[in-house]
Amino acid sequence: MTKQVQMRLIGLTVMVLISTNLSARAATDFVPWNGSSIIRDSEWQKSFLGSYGFLSGVEPEIKAAELEILREVIDLMKVNPRAAATVLSQKVGPESSAALDFILANLRFQNGELTEAVESYQQALAKFPDFRRARKNLGLLMVQLNQYEPAIEQLTRAIELGDRDGRTYGLLGYCYINRDNPVAAEEAYRTAILQQPTSNDWQLGLARALLAQQRNEEAVSLFSSFLERNPTDSRAWKLQANAYIGLGQPRSAALNFETVRMLGDVDSSTLVLLGDIYMNEGIHELAKDAYVEAIAKAKGGASFETAYRAAELMLRTEAYEECVEVLDSIDRRFQGQIDGQRELELMTLKAKLARGQGRNKEAAKLLEEIVERDGTRGEALLELARFHWDQGNEQKALLLLERAENLEAFAYQALVEHGQFKVASQDYEEAALLLRRALRIKKEPRVERFLVRVESAIRR
Repeated sequence: MTKQVQMRLIGLTVMVLISTNLSARAATDFVPWNGSSIIRDSEWQKSFLGSYGFLSGVEPEIKAAELEILREVIDLMKVNPRAAATVLSQKVGPESSAALDFILANLRFQNGELTEAVESYQQALAKFPDFRRARKNLGLLMVQLNQYEPAIEQLTRAIELGDRDGRTYGLLGYCYINRDNPVAAEEAYRTAILQQPTSNDWQLGLARALLAQQRNEEAVSLFSSFLERNPTDSRAWKLQANAYIGLGQPRSAALNFETVRMLGDVDSSTLVLLGDIYMNEGIHELAKDAYVEAIAKAKGGASFETAYRAAELMLRTEAYEECVEVLDSIDRRFQGQIDGQRELELMTLKAKLARGQGRNKEAAKLLEEIVERDGTRGEALLELARFHWDQGNEQKALLLLERAENLEAFAYQALVEHGQFKVASQDYEEAALLLRRALRIKKEPRVERFLVRVESAIRR
């Protein structure tokens, strides 16, 4: 066992209950049964593309004149499905049977021509509305297109017409989950599992439905059983971690996330959540490791905000050494990729860190550069005012605070701090005026209590 892993496990043993707000941000990864996996499935290929017989009474009959067309198409599709689709599209028309439209739709679905496949299924159903397999296959296609309401309509109708395939129920459950109907999803998934008890997707879907209903103990039990059979399934480890968070058991959740990490299948959002758990428990070293790895994996502009937030959390908790490493990782990851505003935000954070570590001259230099480049950076103005006040440059500090007071987003904070500075100078009347102005912007009990004490000092 490596030293790093040992540190993680030691840290986990001292964890206590995590705040419940983490549960809302828990990862809920779920991989649906999608179009590409359907086409690769041998059973599906056999029933969907290999058998073109039609069920007497519940499916349309092929006209005698169409039998020769069908033989030609089936021979051609074995070697060139696209050519088969082209040939068949020339034979299909208003007078042809719904069966030919259905076969053409299947070929187009197989070829990835999804829009055309939808049209062909709809044409088949216009000719034969109770065409069960056309309903089912159109439902499958709508799931692949993330069109869940139309998919629910088609799959439900296929079931009404007698379809009992586990995939139909499983995909119906998936649609209900995505339409925020976990109760219906649960019922659909349970039926799917009865039909296909070895399907991982349906079992994970059922667990997700239980999670959505906050039935976390049931979900944990289901995942435990599943993971005994599938110990390397990272989806299940992550979803079970969500259930543990819902139960207020961050220690177990973190162990699950660490398992996913060791399996090599951890993503940036999971690492951020793991870092947040460690931060809540005051285990800054492990939190830093998770955040740094998350930053390295992050993609897209929004990931900068996540990385910045991680560094800010470290700074607020005075985990200065860890904050330095997080900031270094941000510099490496986003070098040359961030705009001027974000660069100034990062410089402000670095200045605060320098102040926290006692590197005041370095902090002042950074803050002066920020204010020079953008005089509306209220956070930098406030931090620079604090620096000059600490250095005894009271007049300069007060001028900076007055500049911040003119910025709507920072006026309240600037007025409160200005009032605090006036109290420190024993100018109680001016302090009271500033605090009253602040309270007209926002009512805050601590400031109201502070004002009461200042007014008391004036009377004395």
